[in-house]
Amino acid sequence: MLVLLVDTRKKLLWLWLAFTAVLVLLVFVQTLAGKFEDIETKAWGWIFAHLLPALMLLFSAVLLNKNPSKVLMRATFRAVYAGALAYLLLLTLTLFALPIATVNWSIEEYLTKSYTWLAPFQAGLLLAFTLMYFRKEPFFRPNAAIMQQYVSKKAEFAQRAGNESQVQAFGLLVSDGGVGAALEHLRRHLKTEENAIILLQNQYSEWTKQRDLNLLPPDALQRELNRLTMAAAGYIEKMA
Repeated sequence: MLVLLVDTRKKLLWLWLAFTAVLVLLVFVQTLAGKFEDIETKAWGWIFAHLLPALMLLFSAVLLNKNPSKVLMRATFRAVYAGALAYLLLLTLTLFALPIATVNWSIEEYLTKSYTWLAPFQAGLLLAFTLMYFRKEPFFRPNAAIMQQYVSKKAEFAQRAGNESQVQAFGLLVSDGGVGAALEHLRRHLKTEENAIILLQNQYSEWTKQRDLNLLPPDALQRELNRLTMAAAGYIEKMA
């Protein structure tokens, strides 16, 4: 299954923001309690060094909105998301393990030693985020056949659920009429999303013009068609 890259950015950002808020609050409370006496700068530098680089990278990805038409295998996103969650949990565990660790080391020594297991993990995540959100050319380029398979799989799920409205709409999406026919059908039958669907129709009309006038290379046209197809599929799934 595929997922639009633009849909993955905010999920990762919210995950990172949630952990950042909790961990910064924890360090703040420990600072007030005198846990980091004489090494406050070291402690705050440590937490920011492990949280801010990825946070800034994810913020930049959301704000710049680069390559909005790119798609990603859902399994790949889940692996990256799981890796981010594992890193944040490890960072949290490292903080909570302070009372045990300071039996053998000072707090400053322990924080310095923790870079050994946290820094490589963080570097791997930063590389993954950079490749996902800032690399111009995607590793995975779904072609028309793969997108048709994606829509057909969605139609199978709708068939099993007995949702004939969705089955009909997905049928239009893989028909000769393609995205245009599916969007027109959605505009008539999904009134709650009419404005958003009209916007997609305008974007599809622009795509059609660019295709007919040969204004964009095939790869760029396919990426934009992928985005429109997945957007249409998303609205079809909202049909009762």
